[in-house]
Parts: sequence; C-alpha cells; structure tokens
Amino acid sequence: MTAARRPVYLDYMASTPLDEQVRVAMRRWLEPDAVGNPHSVHHGAGWRAAEAVEQARAQVAALIGARPGEIVFTSGATEANNLALRGPIGRRHIITSAIEHPSILDGLPVLERDGVAVTRLPVDPDGRVTPDDFGVAIDERPTLVSIMAANNETGVIQPLEEIAAVRGAHDTLLHTDATQILTTRRLDVNALGLDLLSLSGHKLYGPMGIGALFARDGLDLQPLLYGGAQQHGLRPGTLPVALCVGLGEACRIAAERAAHDESRIQPLREHLFAGLKRTFPDVRRNGTPQHALAGCLNVTLPGIDAAAMLLELPELALSTGSACASGKPGPSHVLLAMGHSPQTAHSSVRFGLGRHTSRSDIDFAVARFASWWAQARH
Repeated sequence: MTAARRPVYLDYMASTPLDEQVRVAMRRWLEPDAVGNPHSVHHGAGWRAAEAVEQARAQVAALIGARPGEIVFTSGATEANNLALRGPIGRRHIITSAIEHPSILDGLPVLERDGVAVTRLPVDPDGRVTPDDFGVAIDERPTLVSIMAANNETGVIQPLEEIAAVRGAHDTLLHTDATQILTTRRLDVNALGLDLLSLSGHKLYGPMGIGALFARDGLDLQPLLYGGAQQHGLRPGTLPVALCVGLGEACRIAAERAAHDESRIQPLREHLFAGLKRTFPDVRRNGTPQHALAGCLNVTLPGIDAAAMLLELPELALSTGSACASGKPGPSHVLLAMGHSPQTAHSSVRFGLGRHTSRSDIDFAVARFASWWAQARH
C-alpha cells in the first residue's frame, strides 16, 4: 500500500518549519538537567540559564544591527507590536498604513478612544505607501510612525528608506514590523534610524511562542504587563530559555544565509507565476516583483472562489491570506486597500515559498492547479 503524499507546504508566510540547527540548540534546554530560572541570581543553574538567554539576545541584536540591551523578548510579534504601539509615553498622534497586520490595526480604535489621533495612510495599487502621502501626514507632527517593512499577505516591501529620509529631523518615533522581511532581507536599525522594530521566531525558522521588540536605548516606554522586574520591568515574567535560545539561533542563521535564500527562492517564485499563467492566462499579480519578497506570490484568479478551490486541493498547503485574519469574515483588508473589489479579493491566493521549497514542489503545485481547473470547467 502506497503511503499518502504529504501536502506540499507553500505557506511560509504563515509559518516556517523549525530549522534543524535551531531544534538542536533548543534541545539542550529541554533536558531535565537544564533546570534553572534565568532570573535566579544565587546559583549556577540560574547563571547558566541567564548566560544562554543573553547569548540569544546578542544574536537577535546582531541580525538588525542593535545592541543586546535594546532587545526585549516577547511572546511573539503581536505582543511586540502592541508594546511598540502602546508603550511610548506621551502618544498624541500616530501615523500608520491601511495594510498593517491586525496586531497594529486592531489596537488603533482603543488608542483613539483614549484621545490619540490616528492617521491611516492609503497605499498605491502596488500596495506601497507613497513618500508624498507620508510627507503630508508627518507635517502634522505625529509622535509615532508605524509602517511595516513587508506585507504579510502580498509580500510587498515598503519604502522604509524613503520614509526614514522624509521623517528626517522630526521628533517622531519610527517603528517597523519586520516580521516577514528578515528571512531574506537584512535591516539595520541604525542605518534606517528606527526606534522600534518587531520580529517573530516562527517566521524565521525558529520556534512559535517567542518574538522580540527592539527598543532604542533611552526610549520612555511603559509596560503592557505588571508583576516582575524582568527585562528592566518592561516585559515582566520568567523568560523561556529554550525559546529564547531557539530565536537567537534562528537569527544567527538568518544573518548568514538571508541573501543566499533570497537568490535561490526568487527564481522559484517566477517559475510558479509562469506556470500559473499557462493555466490561468488572466491571472493578476498583486504587487510588483521588484518590490516583493522573494518568497511571496499573491495572485488573483478572476471568477474563482479561492477558499473553495483550496478545499479541493488538499495536496497543497497554502492560503488565501493572513492566518491572523482567518477567523474574520470578509475580504482581505490589504487587497481592498490596493483597490480590489470584494469579489476579486475573494479570488486571490497567497503562495509562500521558503528555505526548503524545491522546483519539484512548484511543478507539482502547478500541475495540481491545472488538473483542478480542467475538471472545474467541465
């Protein structure tokens, strides 16, 4: 009896598989003899755990050009985004974009009820904030700007360099959600003049349940949680040593191979699009390839109910959009902001390619789409 084929995984934008080197690094801290609270300062077990956490903190910092003391471990990018948005003291006016992750957008009404003004910048049809729109908005003297580095649904890379240049000498904090971009691109917080940056382990071939916020030295932040003095009181709670180690190792690997992964994955993305176009001549690409992550391809297949189609393709693991918004009815807010109608948004599919995607995986996916379409037309 032939074993059933595992689904071809093409959902790397939702989560990446745990890297084997990360798993090995974490395993040491999951053994029974690895007991030790990293905040226990009176014995060797605590010291060893603390040393492992600080090494991980340094590895995270090195990926983005920060200092170790500027890294705050969190449960993930959602918590890091919330801390970046709600932590700065003296918020009066926030600028963000219409296509941010729900962990940014869903917190804005709460801030508005507290009297904070919010400007939501539109994006152009390619899904990018324009420096001109940003320039007009920043003249209103906001206290915080939060623009994601790359979108989690379309992979569109935002013009952070231009935004940082327009921000110039304005007394405005600049935050970016870098969750998606760091697998294949490097960011330097100093070169960009960033004050805050969020990232997540499971988008970097690391473990779920761990992330980090870069907060530049000297920022006046208030915690979201209370109950301990860990991490200078900014994020209390006992740190999970194994998860911190896993995130650190994932960041170390990303620093070494981001450019290699980008150059290998990008041709696979174009091979995938060419294959889809043979079956669906009217396929529409959402976002231009020169401004998109190597591993993301978001397309619209006109007239097709994408969610229903994917249910008929169990051999493929991919999605119609963000996993974080999957429980919400309605079309993608990202595609609507790019000018899509609700109908075309419901006809869109997101492919996520990554470190372990092969050409044969792409060929298999293209063949399955072609087979499905041949049957659906009859």
